[in-house]
Amino acid sequence: MKSLIVGFTVLLHLTGSAQSPGLTINVIMDSVKADFTRYKIEMKICKPKKMTKRGNWFSHDTSTIDFASLKANDIDCGEYFDKGIGEPLTYNREEITFNKFQFSGQSFAWEEIYIFRISNRSSRGWQPEMYIVMPMKYKSFRTSIEITDIENLSGKCVFLTEVNAFYNEKKLNIRQSLKDVKGDEVRGFPLEELLENK
Repeated sequence: MKSLIVGFTVLLHLTGSAQSPGLTINVIMDSVKADFTRYKIEMKICKPKKMTKRGNWFSHDTSTIDFASLKANDIDCGEYFDKGIGEPLTYNREEITFNKFQFSGQSFAWEEIYIFRISNRSSRGWQPEMYIVMPMKYKSFRTSIEITDIENLSGKCVFLTEVNAFYNEKKLNIRQSLKDVKGDEVRGFPLEELLENK
C-alpha cells in the first residue's frame, strides 16, 4: 500500500511538472565582431499594465497590443539580472559569463517584454550600452528564444517587433539573427526611461 501511495505521489508530481509553462532564452554576440571583447548581457522582464486575458493557456494567439505605442508608464518592469535560473556556480563563486546570456524558467511568455542590456566590459573608457527590446506577441505555453549574431551598437536600441517565429512540437520557436541590424538611438526612444532604469 505504501509503495502504491509513493507511486501515485510521483505520478502527480510528474504530471504537474509537465503542465508548467516554460521559457528558454539564449542571447549570443557575433563571434567574429566580439572576438577579444567581453560583452556583458543582462535582462529584465517587463509587462504591460493592461494585458489580454490568458484564456486557454495551450491555444495559439497573437496579441492585439500595439507594443510600439506603449509609453514607459504603461509598463511594469523588474530589475536587470545577468544570470539565468539554474546556472552552475564555479568553486562556490559566481562565474561571470561574457558574450552570451542564458535563461530557463517556468514563465508564460505571452505579452511579456524582454529588455536586454549589453555593455562593453573590455573598454577602459565608458561606452553607452546597447539595448534589445523584444515584446512577445505570440501565445504559446512553451517558448524558446534564440537571438544571435549581435553586433555591438553602442548607444543604440533594437526594437524587435517582427521576428522569425514558428510553432513546432507544441512550442513557439523564435530564431532571430541581428546581423547587419542598425538600431535606433536610445536618446528619444519611447521606452528610454525603462531601458536606463537600473
